[in-house]
Amino acid sequence: MKFSIFLFAITLWFIPKSYASEGLFGYIYTAETTPAQNWEYEQKQTFRSGKARGNYSSLDLRNEIEYGITDRLQSALYLNSSYNNRANQYNTEDVSKDLSDRSEFNVNGVSVELLYRVLSPYKDGFGLAFYVEPELSLRDRMSGDDKIERALEGRLILQKNFLNDELITAANLMLEPEWEKEDGEYAKELWVEFTLGASYRLQSNWSVGLELRNHMEFPEMNMKNQEHSAYFAGPNVHYGSENYWLNLTVLPQIAGWPRDLGTGSDGQAVTSNYAHLAQHEKFEIRLAFGIPIGGEHEHAH
Repeated sequence: MKFSIFLFAITLWFIPKSYASEGLFGYIYTAETTPAQNWEYEQKQTFRSGKARGNYSSLDLRNEIEYGITDRLQSALYLNSSYNNRANQYNTEDVSKDLSDRSEFNVNGVSVELLYRVLSPYKDGFGLAFYVEPELSLRDRMSGDDKIERALEGRLILQKNFLNDELITAANLMLEPEWEKEDGEYAKELWVEFTLGASYRLQSNWSVGLELRNHMEFPEMNMKNQEHSAYFAGPNVHYGSENYWLNLTVLPQIAGWPRDLGTGSDGQAVTSNYAHLAQHEKFEIRLAFGIPIGGEHEHAH
């Protein structure tokens, strides 16, 4: 850990002077792109914790190299990994079965991003962009168990600025079909997510905001067969300098269903009085940072 902090500090010191693109939100993409022929390194660290019983925590890591193909089109390559720690945990697919205790780090898979901006909130009155991310995963991020999963995440991104661009509002609609293979069995599902947020610039380097996230899942991609829904809401804080930016977002789950997951192996009900604690946890904390490499960056997701 000390070596990682030292390496990060050295990177910031020697990186070329440039204006950091602003990751104002933790979970929401905005409609601006990385300028043409510019590179940026980003990392998202998401800590998830809190189940209906026992101990469960996970740190999801997404390392990203981003490149501006044109001023409207950007691409990125992700390496996705996670550290899982669990004890006395139920199987989220069948709570009558227990998972083995585990504490380990795994590389989960890779994904590729393409983001195309149609309209700019700074030039056209409001922002509109489309995002697509094909993903290949070899492990389940919840349990850490081996599972071949293919997914195709798509987003509609809207952005509107107010008060001379001091107040940034944004909304995303995400659709993500997934195809899974585990123990020779095939399954498919559809994830749907709506995110909404606002960020206000207090001064040149600091912004504060709020984010709302609603995540839903539909087995067999059947919109009439909704498996769960979970709502998260919380604050974020953003700092941006010439050489890097940082964003911290805290999202507790404020409501979700189903809350009663069934009877555990001990004969006790696995339940919560307000949240869905199968595919989600009681809270998430995301720390993200970005380091631009060359050129002048002004605005990005």
